[in-house]
Amino acid sequence: MPISIRIISSPDGESISEWNKSLPEEGGSIGRAFGASMQLSDATREVSGSHAVIKKTSRGYQVIDDSTNGLFINGSDKQLGLGNQTTLNDGDILDIGRYRLLVSCFVPEDAQAQEFSVLSESSSFGDDPFSTSEDESSFSSNSVYQEPELDFTFTDRNVIDDDPFSTADMKKVREHKEVNLSFAALDDDPFSGAEFQSNLPLQSLEEIPKRESVEAEEDKYALIAYRKSEERMQQHMDRALEMALTRLLSDISPHAMEDMFNDLSTPSFFGGKPKYWDMYKRYFTRQVENKDWQIKFHAYFHDAIRLQRNLEGDNK
Repeated sequence: MPISIRIISSPDGESISEWNKSLPEEGGSIGRAFGASMQLSDATREVSGSHAVIKKTSRGYQVIDDSTNGLFINGSDKQLGLGNQTTLNDGDILDIGRYRLLVSCFVPEDAQAQEFSVLSESSSFGDDPFSTSEDESSFSSNSVYQEPELDFTFTDRNVIDDDPFSTADMKKVREHKEVNLSFAALDDDPFSGAEFQSNLPLQSLEEIPKRESVEAEEDKYALIAYRKSEERMQQHMDRALEMALTRLLSDISPHAMEDMFNDLSTPSFFGGKPKYWDMYKRYFTRQVENKDWQIKFHAYFHDAIRLQRNLEGDNK
């Protein structure tokens, strides 16, 4: 499938004709120029004519910085650099001027083909212990079993005297095999507890309670550290949700949307007063169907989480 780019944040007052753009499979360019694959209107001219170039290589999609003011990826405060390129993954966010773009470039066909190639390469080694060919060959080679031929010779001499199964010999063998399991004295007991107690060092018995107390203290400290980490993570989540919601509410506030509705409704002498309420209902329905607000909130939330992690790292 071709790469898809969605606009999740745009400058105030700019008219957006296409919020979601599908680039060709080989890639394309993003910029302010008319010939760009994805054209971004920008009155402040922060967006270059050709700001970023996306191309498909053997390693996947690559994005190249072709701008003057810099290309920023995933909220980084450091620009990629003119002429530099990096791998473009599914879900990456590109900051181009005051635009914020969400990239979708997952190709399931390539993943299936790669999986099949890996399986084919692994089967070519021939060292699989569960290979059916070796099992069948070994089974076929061992299936024919030849019993050794036994040669018995019989004689009529000394049959009675040399009988190995005589009853007298069996009685003697039984007498030798009988074991006296009764212990006459306590010292003859091999499982006597005194012997084990003498072999066990006294020092190890004294160290057992100390070791148990140390392990208990370590478990206690680990539990306290885990609870503190959970509380800190919950605080970060609450702050990130508050920050993301505040940014989203500022985007849909009447003050921020007033200019857009004024541009959409050109006043005329015979047209009467613009019907702002009908315009807002249509705008709201379109935003809900396209999930633009959900995408913006998701991006704002991840930015807030990343900001708090950076602040926590600086404080440490």
